[in-house]
Amino acid sequence: MIEKGLNQQDILNILEEKLKSDHCYESGQILGSMCTDPLAFGKKVYLKYMHKNLGDPGLFPSTAKLEDELISEIGELYHGKNIIGTFTTGGSEANIIAMRIAKKLRPDIKKPEIIVPASAHASFDKGEDFLGLKIQKANLKDNFELDLEHYESLINKNTCGVVGIAGTTSLGLIDPIEKIGKLVEGKNIFFHVDAAFGGFMLPFLKELGYDIPKWDFAVKSVSSITSDPHKMGLGIIPTGGFLIRDPSVLHKTGFEIPYLAGGGFKHFHIVGTRPGGTVISFWAIMRLLGMEGYKKIVKECMESTEYLEKRIAEIDGVKLAVKPKMNIVGLTTENGESICEIDDKLREKKWMLGKFLDYNLIRIVIMPHVTQNHLSRFCNDLEEIIMKHDR
Repeated sequence: MIEKGLNQQDILNILEEKLKSDHCYESGQILGSMCTDPLAFGKKVYLKYMHKNLGDPGLFPSTAKLEDELISEIGELYHGKNIIGTFTTGGSEANIIAMRIAKKLRPDIKKPEIIVPASAHASFDKGEDFLGLKIQKANLKDNFELDLEHYESLINKNTCGVVGIAGTTSLGLIDPIEKIGKLVEGKNIFFHVDAAFGGFMLPFLKELGYDIPKWDFAVKSVSSITSDPHKMGLGIIPTGGFLIRDPSVLHKTGFEIPYLAGGGFKHFHIVGTRPGGTVISFWAIMRLLGMEGYKKIVKECMESTEYLEKRIAEIDGVKLAVKPKMNIVGLTTENGESICEIDDKLREKKWMLGKFLDYNLIRIVIMPHVTQNHLSRFCNDLEEIIMKHDR
């Protein structure tokens, strides 16, 4: 620690220098991230209320009430009634919360298992490690869709939970949530849907006329949903969300902290201290944008996605892994060669994509900070890299 404090401007100057290698959304070169620059109004609201701590909601009862109101509103967007839940640090925490609940609700199972698609997010592997249960991974078909027959074959007497994905991390695909729901109907198996990305895309795609299958609480077997406002919701990073259909689960499985200044309360969380400012900020964002605002943002992202599809079709050497279902595009090589060298060359040009070695693809997420001009530059660089690679 320094002996004597510096003045504010000197500190800001030092920070600018120390952080200069960080990438920025404004460049349009962050193409592999499922996050984006939060809405400016959301930042303004967050700064005003960033001192709120929902880890002790008794001290901030109005903020806690606003969180409940917001969860209920999102639950209705997902075709649910009287939905409860909470804001989290992100989709990983929400998914692990769901896994813990699935295990706790079935104390009769001595060796609990949860079935997930092979395309499931890495948070389920973390949950397996933390919670002392076993993850059974269902295969994907050649088109990257879930092999439902294999999924069904994994259900057994030790199955306490199953998971479906509404917007896979690699390609944005939607698992057959209705069909999974029928597999577990009446079997006392907890059914969680990971819609960390799709949660703030799918309702608006449906409103825009896209053919979106049932994926949410409209499927009566669905027990809980992960949905991240800090992705396509444009919320402050980090702002995750966990929603659950049965309110009694909180009383059955919730943690209780008796010593807080605001009084004891039941909660789902892995963390203790929890920001209230992110919740207040997202409440404000949803009221600023409304259904029409979100539809406009989603429409623009999909128009850019369709533009990228057309440009990729014109480039020899690469192809789409699958036709995009939302604003996520997977690229692979036409001849089956490793995509790694192409990804390395793109990174040399500061294009930051997601890479999935198991599927030999690189992922582009068309977030609101990505424009068609950015995508045009990207495709020009991609074509140049491939031409040099093929020489």
